Amino acid sequence: MASENDLFVTKLTQGDARAFECLFKIYYSKLTLFANRFLNDIDAAEEIVSDMFVVLWENGHEINFTGTVGSYLFKSVKNKCLNYLKHQKIENLYVNYLEREQLLSEVVLSAESPYLEKEMTRQINIALESLPEKCREIFMMSRFDHMKYKEIAVKLNLSPKTVERQVGIALDKLRRLLKHVTYMLLF
Repeated sequence: MASENDLFVTKLTQGDARAFECLFKIYYSKLTLFANRFLNDIDAAEEIVSDMFVVLWENGHEINFTGTVGSYLFKSVKNKCLNYLKHQKIENLYVNYLEREQLLSEVVLSAESPYLEKEMTRQINIALESLPEKCREIFMMSRFDHMKYKEIAVKLNLSPKTVERQVGIALDKLRRLLKHVTYMLLF
């Protein structure tokens, strides 16, 4: 006789929507609370659990369940949380780096001629304009309007994770485009 776990696995791998819905109802709240223990951010926890369920629905037929469905779900959420925290740490280090660079630029600009300040502003504007429109809009809302990712997501009808990714893309592109400006100021 097949166990309840085997039945869920079979139905899930066959794309049974009712089996998926049942799993969602049983585990969503538990997984969200579990993720929140790692992240201490309920919005990020909900986003991670939702993303995990999307992957489960889209790729359930390809997943090799070696244990129970529950253990698979909790392990998936744990791994996604750890990846999220690792990404946040890297992003925070980068933001700190940019803040130090900005401080250095402000010190150099205050001691230098108005020409350098004007040139720096021009280069920043060129770099900002080179960003894709939506990416630029999200970045400017985040950095210049001081909006939180969640606020931007609500305003633009996007997920907070999408907003976070777009800000990351913008920071990466701006860093590469403005690398020469720092050297120009120093020399």
